Amino acid sequence: MFTVDKKIVEFIDSITEKKDPTEHFEAVQAQLAFAKNIFLGLICVCAEKNGLAGESLVRTLFEIATNTIILAKHPDRLAQFARHGRLTELRMIRFIEQPELKERLADVIKATDKEFQDLWEEFNERPWHNLKTKDALADAEFEAGMYDRYFRRASAIAHGQPYVTVREGKVAARPIAWSNLSVGAANLGRLLMVFLAQIVNREFHLNLNVEIEKLDTDVHALINPHKKAILNAVDAEHKAEPATPV
Repeated sequence: MFTVDKKIVEFIDSITEKKDPTEHFEAVQAQLAFAKNIFLGLICVCAEKNGLAGESLVRTLFEIATNTIILAKHPDRLAQFARHGRLTELRMIRFIEQPELKERLADVIKATDKEFQDLWEEFNERPWHNLKTKDALADAEFEAGMYDRYFRRASAIAHGQPYVTVREGKVAARPIAWSNLSVGAANLGRLLMVFLAQIVNREFHLNLNVEIEKLDTDVHALINPHKKAILNAVDAEHKAEPATPV
């Protein structure tokens, strides 16, 4: 793990450990802790040159950052956020197959049936914020091109789509190209964490502008020497015999 990654984790910890939060801020703190754990996993797999796993976790981190920023910006939607989480919780226990556990939860399932039906009627399969992906990214203040430049590829990988193994109509494993993806995935993860911290700082008036600016400078100092490697990784997406990043 690079020093800057430790700084990112420590900085997020400093926010999540702030005492006496409002209910709204406490929810955002929980989301930041969620983001930090995914970021740590992302950095670990990228250190092992596992670019596919890295891209999959980038997609997850995108989702967490998007949801956290929307929640931070809209305190009036906190109850809606919690209800959607409750829906998934109740939905999951209704599909437990292990007989002993299923029997143990029978009374809970029966007692929460109306609650589950009400929540299902409210949300069905829709996300908690009821926004389509591009609209959610826009509400989270990501640049307009983020979806097509980064999110689309990460989603294709995370969902196991044919894009991962298909180029020019041919299907093949592409281990060097996949390894190359680890550089860009790690760097994008770092940028996502800093961006998330910036929005949370702004929305909750945490007065951490100086610290975030320093963190952003440190991240870019690490990323800039890697730009050639990132370009190589992008080129490798379109080559049968991709070059190893330098």
